[in-house]
Order: sequence, then C-alpha cells, then structure tokens
Amino acid sequence: MSRVKGLHDLDFMLWNKIVKLCREDPITHAYLVYDLMYELDKTEVYFVLDDDQLVGYVLVWAGLRRLGIHLWGNVKSLIEKIPFTEASVIQLYDASFLNSVITFLRGRSRAEVRYFVDMSVDENRFRPYRPEGAVRLRVGEDAHVRALMKIKRAQGRALDECSIRELMERWRYYGVFKEDALVSIACAYLRLPEIWIIGDVFTHPEHRGRGYAKIVTSAITRDAVVSGARALLHVRESNVPAIKVYKALGYEVLRKRPWIFMNEEV
Repeated sequence: MSRVKGLHDLDFMLWNKIVKLCREDPITHAYLVYDLMYELDKTEVYFVLDDDQLVGYVLVWAGLRRLGIHLWGNVKSLIEKIPFTEASVIQLYDASFLNSVITFLRGRSRAEVRYFVDMSVDENRFRPYRPEGAVRLRVGEDAHVRALMKIKRAQGRALDECSIRELMERWRYYGVFKEDALVSIACAYLRLPEIWIIGDVFTHPEHRGRGYAKIVTSAITRDAVVSGARALLHVRESNVPAIKVYKALGYEVLRKRPWIFMNEEV
C-alpha cells in the first residue's frame, strides 16, 4: 500500500531510507540529502512509500531566481504536489513520467522541455588543464566581490553586494582574470563527501574561445576530486562545444534526462 509523507513526517526511519538511497546512488540523490541538511528552511519534500520502501519523491528548493524541483522514482501519486505558479526548473530522473507531468502542467503554466546530460569524473579519470591559471574567489577580498558582481551583470544576473557575498560564502568559485577583469567563472554549488556538483560556468562574451572556461572548470574539478569526491555537472545536450571541453578534462556522459523549464521570463 502506498503512502505519501511530507517533511513533518520525517523521522529516524525515513531519514535512514534517505541516507541509504544516497549511499547507493549519490549522483542521483545528492540534492535531496544536501537540501535536507543545509537548506531545510528553503526546502519542501513529499515522499511516496510502498510497503515501507521509499520509491519516489518530489523535492522543491526555493532557490535564487526560481524553484529547483526534482522528481525521482514513482511520482505518479505526487505530480499534483508540483508547484506551477512560479518560475521553476524540474529535473526528471525517469523520463517515462514526462508525459504525465506535461499533461498536469498544461493550462496551468508555460512549460518547455529541454534535454541535459549528466557528466561525471573522479580522481583517476581527471585530466587537469592549467588549473593554476584560475584564482579562488574569496568573499574577504573586496576586489573579488566587485569583479563577481560585474561578470554576473554580463551574465544577465544583476545581484547586489549582499547577495554576491552570500553566494560566495555558500559556493566555491574560481575565476580567470585578464588585465584585472574577471572574464570567466565556475563554481561548486553543492558539496558532499561523495559528490560535488559543478555549475555557473560562464565566460564573458568578449573573451570566449580562449580556453578560459576549461581552466576554471579544471580548477574547481581538481578541488572536488582531491577531496575524494566525484565531480558532477549538467550540460544541455545541444551544447556540443561544452561537452567536448568536459570530455577533454576526463568527464564522461552518464545519462540524458529531460528538464522542464516553467514560466520563464520572455
């Protein structure tokens, strides 16, 4: 018999089931464990249990610009828990539920499906590329704070100084500077002993095609694998140049998954 539980039902037994999932597949369940441990005030989760086994969940993280939503396992009975009024990104781990989710969202929100690949590398496969060419961005360095604010504006994300400092305290950033200008960035926005998730890889449009993204990604990947973790990143399937760069660093494609982008600003 299936039962749905929420965060208010989280007890020792359910937590053990969550930890067991993450131990068996940290790449898939890292977001769940991380958000419950470090982002609980921004997190909502609904679990479905069948014969006392955890078989599915909907994870909702109230992040920066939009909600981050993860649908894992048998989510048929949880689809109506998906918030649909805000800008959101839904990651699906079982594509067989895609049509059901789209049917639920139809008429409720604007939705677009895009496909992303998960890529991962460990210490044995990692092939560094000039990581010494990147600088660790530190919140205690005012010049780094100002530089990150500037490149985030070029990225289309205007953040005030307080928001930038909060970002730098939570996430581990590297950057490439040219003539005192920050021209490329990458970060680890989730760090667990088993897995680091790499993202926010961006190079200023005027400085692309010079290998800077490869350098900053190499620097943050080095930190991940030296810590004993695997590095994981998500890249759009159509972004062939980026996939080529990551493969050159030793990353391998693990799988392709559908993401649903809801209510994006036009």
